[in-house]
Amino acid sequence: MEQKAAKVAIEAIASDEVIDRAYGWLCSRREHYSSNHDVWNVRWQWKSIKPLLQTDLLAGEYRFGAVRRVRRNHDAIELWSALDALVLKAMAIVLSRSLGLPRSCYHLRGHGGAKAAVRDVVAHLPGNAFVFRTDVKSYYAGIDHNVLMSRLSRRIVDHRVLHLLEQYIRRTVYRDGYYQDVKCGISLGCPLSPVMGALYLEVLDLRMEQTGLFYARFMDDWVILTRTRWQLRKAVKLVMQTLDELKLEPHPDKTYIGRASRGFSFLGYTIASAGIVGIAPQTHKRFVERLTRLYEQGAPPERIGNYVRRWHCWAVSGLGDYGKSISDFIPDACGVIA
Repeated sequence: MEQKAAKVAIEAIASDEVIDRAYGWLCSRREHYSSNHDVWNVRWQWKSIKPLLQTDLLAGEYRFGAVRRVRRNHDAIELWSALDALVLKAMAIVLSRSLGLPRSCYHLRGHGGAKAAVRDVVAHLPGNAFVFRTDVKSYYAGIDHNVLMSRLSRRIVDHRVLHLLEQYIRRTVYRDGYYQDVKCGISLGCPLSPVMGALYLEVLDLRMEQTGLFYARFMDDWVILTRTRWQLRKAVKLVMQTLDELKLEPHPDKTYIGRASRGFSFLGYTIASAGIVGIAPQTHKRFVERLTRLYEQGAPPERIGNYVRRWHCWAVSGLGDYGKSISDFIPDACGVIA
């Protein structure tokens, strides 16, 4: 089942309402950037830049520049110029509300978010004895450009929008003075990428909806619940066939197929038939590593305490009554927040 073409026009992306919203996002996101970053030039000259930008967009003449790849934590993110980031955000705003992506894709704005996905999984556990939980290996890096452009061309008819999307996908990155044309994968750290990631797996969302089984996806991480082993086998076969069509692979270390009563990890929590039974081991490990790193770097007690408070708030909030059941599983380090 394929979705119909969406009414996505460059006029919507270049509108005052969307451009001003994207500009506000840019100012907020980069308010702490260094004084020599180009965001300050955009802010200083915004009154003259905005009409020129809108003219270029409407004429189909806007061009993205090369994007800088930087190392952050364990990932290499791509840092777009301030104006490029603004345009990408404007495109994300319009596309996310125009493409009509399935509600089972929880990470999109207005679809509930991670905590809603966890709540819904727990709520649907009664009556479902089996679970298939997995995610995609190197998802953003593994997205095939030709497959993505094919899907976009079937959904969007405005050639000016498609040209911008192709520039974003087939981008040039530079690092340490070296330039490289990207042949596969989408940009990590870009405001448009979550929408493109959702669209890429839309065919899986639609196929799972047709099965009538419970299905929840957040980015490339999803859970399928079934009543019988037969339904479970069919669901696994359907997912594997779809991933093969999209030239993707499931992550072997993050896949669980079996009884829900044995417990499985999803979006930072361990879930079983009884509901949320604790914090996932990997989530706990990352918390301890970050806490240890702050201590070894000589961070003041106030900073360490603030980190623990924020983490504790994340762990228990947004889950309704389910959040109460995990309070006993918060790591001992959280005692400092008392």
